[in-house]
Amino acid sequence: MSIIVCGINHKTASVALREKVFFALEKLPLYLQDLLSSGLAREAVLLSTCNRSELYCEAGAIQEVQAWFCRQGLDWKSDNEALKEELRSVLYVYQGQQAVEHIMKVACGLDSMVLGEPEILGQVKVAFSESCTAGAVGSSFHRLFQHVFAIAKEIRSTTAIGACPMSIASTTMTLAKRLFNAQPSKPLSEAAILLLGAGDTIQLILRYLQVAPVKKIWIVNRSLEKAAQLADIYGAEAIGLNHLAAVVSQADLMITATGSLEPLVTASLLEKTLAAGKAPLTIFDLAVPRDVEPEAAALPGVQLYCIDDLKAIIQENHSNRQHAAEKAQEVIRKRSEEWLLQQHSQDQVSDTIRAYREQIETICEAELAKALRQLGNRQDAEIVLRQFAYGVTNKLLHAPSVQLRQAGSEGRLDLLRLAKQLLAIPEFEQKVI
Repeated sequence: MSIIVCGINHKTASVALREKVFFALEKLPLYLQDLLSSGLAREAVLLSTCNRSELYCEAGAIQEVQAWFCRQGLDWKSDNEALKEELRSVLYVYQGQQAVEHIMKVACGLDSMVLGEPEILGQVKVAFSESCTAGAVGSSFHRLFQHVFAIAKEIRSTTAIGACPMSIASTTMTLAKRLFNAQPSKPLSEAAILLLGAGDTIQLILRYLQVAPVKKIWIVNRSLEKAAQLADIYGAEAIGLNHLAAVVSQADLMITATGSLEPLVTASLLEKTLAAGKAPLTIFDLAVPRDVEPEAAALPGVQLYCIDDLKAIIQENHSNRQHAAEKAQEVIRKRSEEWLLQQHSQDQVSDTIRAYREQIETICEAELAKALRQLGNRQDAEIVLRQFAYGVTNKLLHAPSVQLRQAGSEGRLDLLRLAKQLLAIPEFEQKVI
């Protein structure tokens, strides 16, 4: 078995495909139990964000792992052959050192849409924790991911990749400022903003808006209590999801980032609530799966941007951080080699101990069977036990004794010293002749 990475991301797949291949956090245990119970993998971690869905596993049959990944993302009973073929064409698979390097790059933000973004490390940690809870992580992946987290910390402290950190949230606000400030009649500071969701991304947006205050902020969320908690902190107004339509008509800018598997903002809802002649409603849909129906982009007065539309600004960030990224990748290459070497050594140790234990158990079983036969023939128990102990001792010492004598005759004192250390033999005084 070897470490395998299988997945799609923002570089290989469109947002329309990524939202169809999405592993909901609350269902991760079910996915992982299915994978492990089928015997396809020994250990596994599933990661799904707005920019990627990836399976990290220790497995043997790569093609079967690929097939499993595809089955979970699409309804393979459907007749949509074009969609199936599209997924096959963008699916990437890494194995061994390539796989370990990829996991490290993801955790460090080197494979993110926003180069060096810090949020991805937290998302990887959550995915790892959920996989642990689901019983899908053993000793091998526990060691691997602790190493990955340590490397991410090292890279952020020793390279400039984490300097002036950017994120999807900060990129969204940069683009929003450009769009609104390009029309002097309604700068961003005069805008009414509707935030749909109350997760990490929305909280980051709120922090940016706290620095650059705006006219009005509504926080709309399925849980009104959570929305109210954020509203108290950031001076906003909390609204329940059932009142979404009432505030959409008053908003100038809407930013959505929920975990809903279905669109919460439909084209028909916008068509009904937006009055004719109203100033344009700018929407940033940062969710995958998307919160806003793509058809809404065709409505008059609606400017709809999905997460993939942020790439132009993000590219500026990439150019500025390229040198730091190259340095970070060199660190990752070295650390992945070190980890694999260490892993190989530990496997060798485990295999050696296992083989030695089996050897000893075979000797003991043979001598025990012999002793039981003698006891069955009513031989003296003390004599039988002494013979058993003598037989086991002789057979255990035979091979090491032969090798040590051979080492002594060849003057290999290093092997003799190693044997003393391995067998915990105390030092003894040399006889003086």
